[in-house]
Amino acid sequence: MVEFDHTRGRTMEASRTQDRSGARDTLPERIDHADWRELSYRLRLTDGLPTFPPERCQVERLIEGTGLPADHVIGRIPPGRRIATVEAIAANAAMAGCLPEHLPVVLTAIEAMLAPGFNLAGVVTTTHPCWPLTIVSGPAVRALGMETRESLFNGGGARANLAIGRAIRLVLWNLGSAYPREPVQEILGHPGRMAYCIAEEPENTPWESIHTARGVETPQGAVTVFACEGPQIVNLWGVASPDGDPIAERWLEMIADQMCARGNSNTHTMGELLVVITPSMARILAAEGWTRARVQTFLWERARRRLGDIRVDPQGRPTLERAAHYDWWPGWVDQSDPETRVPVTWSAESIHIVVSGADSIPCAAVCPSWGHLGGFAMTRALPNSGASGSSRTDEEKNDS
Repeated sequence: MVEFDHTRGRTMEASRTQDRSGARDTLPERIDHADWRELSYRLRLTDGLPTFPPERCQVERLIEGTGLPADHVIGRIPPGRRIATVEAIAANAAMAGCLPEHLPVVLTAIEAMLAPGFNLAGVVTTTHPCWPLTIVSGPAVRALGMETRESLFNGGGARANLAIGRAIRLVLWNLGSAYPREPVQEILGHPGRMAYCIAEEPENTPWESIHTARGVETPQGAVTVFACEGPQIVNLWGVASPDGDPIAERWLEMIADQMCARGNSNTHTMGELLVVITPSMARILAAEGWTRARVQTFLWERARRRLGDIRVDPQGRPTLERAAHYDWWPGWVDQSDPETRVPVTWSAESIHIVVSGADSIPCAAVCPSWGHLGGFAMTRALPNSGASGSSRTDEEKNDS
């Protein structure tokens, strides 16, 4: 049995002499599946779920589809900071069951996460249960066979959704050493750590795509990464319109109420937040004259909580003294007045909206974030055909 570690950026033998991905001739031609299972657990090359053996032919096929050399460096993956070459990422993608057309999405997502404003090191090690969500949008969604309907957040049975999400997880595990306890300090965990990837509905929607709304024009599609918690479902119960009267505003009020729960991270830390709206709900909103931007503005104005309810002492009284102030809140938030209505995000544009999910009953989901500390949305265009990373948004713009 051959022992190797190219999933971590180098072979075990080469790791003694180099800090780059091992050459492809060090990859085994064939790996016995039973041997691989035991080896992967013994070398901690998996987070607990079984993986496919990354055989040379599989890894080479993935690399060839990118148009990039095997030793092309994407960056160092924190917190372990191993070098992520195309080959090392491809090896992890092979372990996840990716097809060649999936790898450009994985590479683009990893590049986006390595943007300084994303603070990947903090995201993967924090006590907070956030994890990078990968959102694929545009024509690539259909081309890749991604699922956008039922069971959206657990892949919907589509290979692309789960393989891409799984590959990203393994890259962060093997190249970033994102292991529980040391260095990851996450208290309760996030099920999305196993695979957290969704696709935006590209056709059955009344609005522009999330990447277009974020200023990225691309004919093939884009990837947006955003560190957030799991979805908190907003069931639109108790609001009916038997006579066909406008109902959109009442629905949006329910979403806003979910966004500003007292124990919500964003209620205390602001930052950014994701809202997923089903196609049926989006169509009704649009029919009543609501654009994406108008929805963002409404939610930002309504998803606010009274300062006197956010910070209290053991007797339930508002804590207004200077020592209790949140220094990360903008200066325009009056922290001396208990009646101040505090928004959950920095701005309306900091509320990211995705239209996706089953096209049945209107429904929505709210995904709180890590607040002001990082994990901010980063959007990158997918490559036209070969090399990854040819088009990207301005990082400084995405930091704010």
